[in-house]
Amino acid sequence: MRNSQLILSMLAGIILGACSNSEENEVQPEPFVNIEEADIYKGTQSPGDVWTWALDKEQGHMIATWDYGTFDDTTDDISIEGTFETLPSGFLKVTITKSEPASDEIPTDGTAWFYAMEIPGMAMIIKPEGSIKGDIIAMVPQGDCASIPGTYNYVISAPGERSTYDPITQEAFGYLEVAQQGSGFALSGYKFSLDCVDGGNCTDTGVINGIPMATCSGSGDVVISEGGETVAQGQFTNAGAMMMDFGYGNGGVFALKTGANATKQALNNNTYIGVAYMPKNNNDKTVPVKLSFFENELENMIGTGNPFTDIENDILDSESGVVVIVDNVVNGRVFGTVNFDEDNDTAKMGAALLVNGNDHILILTSYDEESQEPFILILAKKN
Repeated sequence: MRNSQLILSMLAGIILGACSNSEENEVQPEPFVNIEEADIYKGTQSPGDVWTWALDKEQGHMIATWDYGTFDDTTDDISIEGTFETLPSGFLKVTITKSEPASDEIPTDGTAWFYAMEIPGMAMIIKPEGSIKGDIIAMVPQGDCASIPGTYNYVISAPGERSTYDPITQEAFGYLEVAQQGSGFALSGYKFSLDCVDGGNCTDTGVINGIPMATCSGSGDVVISEGGETVAQGQFTNAGAMMMDFGYGNGGVFALKTGANATKQALNNNTYIGVAYMPKNNNDKTVPVKLSFFENELENMIGTGNPFTDIENDILDSESGVVVIVDNVVNGRVFGTVNFDEDNDTAKMGAALLVNGNDHILILTSYDEESQEPFILILAKKN
């Protein structure tokens, strides 16, 4: 009897062991996005929203978090899942498949999607489309805290007050000095309105100071706090791009580190694709564009561009366009004029240029010379 009980116990043990080994050897389902392998981006959107994206290029999947610029209050955050593909134009098309919590603002029936322009390791520019058509999202990937210090040329890419924003007489661009002090980072700089360009009235200019110390929590992720509350979030990348968001109603900036390679001549014979952003437009706030630079006989650097009529099939509108004339580039800060209708009227332009090997980013702020409506243009060199 004892022997039969022992045999039964052994058989039970063998069966349990086999089941256990089978469970251990069973292939676990792959997560929708493998965070260990994904490219992580953080970005700013008017009027001060913060986005975080993770792109899993092995599976063609993405996940995102949308923070309405309330920072420490996570109760209004929205999580998104989607799939993406690369289009002939070079843009990505990202289709939303899931939203949590479910929101009428972000449908998952195929009527909401994004177009995205990615410069791997440097930046990603997002154009919300379909039923979520709206403001541009300027993003940069993760980096290292050690690579943060330096001088950055910035452009207001996410105005806090879109309906009243006037870059001609309000802060439009400038530069930031980021210096390490102990375990934190001190920020200071100088700001300009567009009427400062070419010796104009310079309505809004002056020293930027009084910003509390920033701390880096790792991967170039920066937080600025005051009185125990978060007042700004930023992301720095090793390639020299940076974004900083100051919360709902305060907007955000997109910035590029100064460098010796960012010269006027660096633009010559290069073609760029990107997104034009018109914050005051009620319908199409963002338009995908292509722009090419050349140097004429008078050594003027001229960019001629057209909007896409079909971004998915790389088709341009040859009937309308823009002309950008670069007068000067100083420490990566670009100055010049913009013209939309080929007459003699031009609008002043301030911009920032980053040249990192064969990868370029150009951020431009200007306005329509007739309507005076602002527009912001973010471009990447097409390789």
